[in-house]
Amino acid sequence: MRLSVLPLILISCTRTWSIGEDDIVNLPGLQFVANFNTYSGYLNANDNGTWQMHYMLTESRSDPSSDPLIVWFNGGPGCSSYVGLFEELGPFYVNYDGESLYENVYAWNTKANVLYLESPIGVGFSYDTSQDSYSTANDDQTAAQNYAALKDFFIRVQPKFINRTFFLAGESYAGVYVPMLSKLLVKGINEGNFPNRNFQGAAIGNGFMHVRHLSNSIVLWSAYHGRVQIDDWDRIKIVCKTGNESDVEKYDFTQFMTSQNGMDFYADNSSECGRLIAPLISRDGFFGYDYDSYNYYQDCYQSTYNIPTNRKRLLSTAHRRRRAASNAYVFDGTSPLGNNAAILTNRISTDNQWGYPCWADYSLFRYTNNRAVQDALHVPDGWRKQKSGEYKWHDCNDQLYDQYHIMYNTTNDFFQYVIQNVKTPNFRFLVYNGDVDTACNYLGDSWFIRDVAKENNLKPEDRIPWFFSENNQLAGFVQRYTGKGGQGIKVSVDVLTVKGAGHMVPNDRPGPSVQMITNFLFPGANGVNYTSTAHTNPQPDVAPMKAAAGLTLLSAIISLIAANQ
Repeated sequence: MRLSVLPLILISCTRTWSIGEDDIVNLPGLQFVANFNTYSGYLNANDNGTWQMHYMLTESRSDPSSDPLIVWFNGGPGCSSYVGLFEELGPFYVNYDGESLYENVYAWNTKANVLYLESPIGVGFSYDTSQDSYSTANDDQTAAQNYAALKDFFIRVQPKFINRTFFLAGESYAGVYVPMLSKLLVKGINEGNFPNRNFQGAAIGNGFMHVRHLSNSIVLWSAYHGRVQIDDWDRIKIVCKTGNESDVEKYDFTQFMTSQNGMDFYADNSSECGRLIAPLISRDGFFGYDYDSYNYYQDCYQSTYNIPTNRKRLLSTAHRRRRAASNAYVFDGTSPLGNNAAILTNRISTDNQWGYPCWADYSLFRYTNNRAVQDALHVPDGWRKQKSGEYKWHDCNDQLYDQYHIMYNTTNDFFQYVIQNVKTPNFRFLVYNGDVDTACNYLGDSWFIRDVAKENNLKPEDRIPWFFSENNQLAGFVQRYTGKGGQGIKVSVDVLTVKGAGHMVPNDRPGPSVQMITNFLFPGANGVNYTSTAHTNPQPDVAPMKAAAGLTLLSAIISLIAANQ
């Protein structure tokens, strides 16, 4: 996005560069002055170009010519990375009116260029030019699409990044996408078939990486968060025992669960154990209460909200409960936030975003389905004409999710391949978890990485706290596994928790999240130090407002109060 402070004709006369077809010249509703460029367009996700994968690139606010590249994926499967861009780690948050954008002061492009891919084909603005409403997908096909699209990005679309250090990152079902793509990248680089050899690592947030571990650990997590009476818990220890285990943490509760798709698990009520653990793994209000499975301590208080009896995509990155709540709002263009919600962001402690997680999904739906926005993002008529009538952007593709073929119930083999074959010095993984997420909980992911480390002779270091802010507030804990991979290269895997965050870590704990990822990208002489503030500011400045945005009375009052404190 080129800054449009001057008229476009004047810019074209005074600058030597020309506007490319993917440059975003004027992003509708943008309220702040952006000091970085943004691009949006399409990548070829197969050889003949019929699979068109939509991307958006936000360049670094710091040094875009040398800062590394992060390639971001949201999960689902079938959910758009626009959720990450506009509701989590991106620099643009959608206002309550669904028409304007305010600044996320803790965006991940603080010290990185961030590439968002709407994957797989059929998600968001990505589409098949030869088949309307494409919704067929599986793990192998998705990995192949992501590999082809990223290759096209480096060679054809943004060749200036062809020698740039880059990382993969994502959350939820990206716990499958990222390890699979990592394997393809390492293989392609080693065989000389991938153009950028500087693949340095990957970060996975609240990842869906091992089905059995996640399914078993949620029983324990729920029990120790007060969701079961102690007599029932004692009974569970008796009737759910299937072998010679003496420790309930070793029980295989999945024997008393059922699933139709390999992702969403429910209790098998034909057994006593199944009936007892049902309240511990249920997320859909069947037991007289409901909660946000993505953040156990997040509530949305709307009197008009009714608990849905059927919920899908429990592993998606979009809040089904929150979207249902947001539909109850009447979007009349007014908001208690004023024109610049960025100045209301709490940059001192646990944030209160005026219910942003409750209404952001529907605001994003309105924004992305604005024709002016789609034109600015270079969305072609071919995408809009996939169905008779008006074709809409959605955060998640229900049909694709229902038809998706999950092929791997563990990503162990992909981690092992990367560790044994990578040749990039100091290659590293970061597996981070918000510690109050119940969709993909920290305990199951920690078990899985411990298994991976043992199988690859990576040695554990002491688990230590890490801190955020100038007065060192506890942000979570981190344990590092290190060793040499199969090629004699040092490899590390960091298992990190983010205190108080749920599934969407960058939204729930924005300050700690950007400090975490930036330190991961820029390790010190002794490795990654997640407490370091050398590259980030715990209290970042707010960008100036664009002249046309102005200030509402509420914003002016807040500014006046702040000035007199």
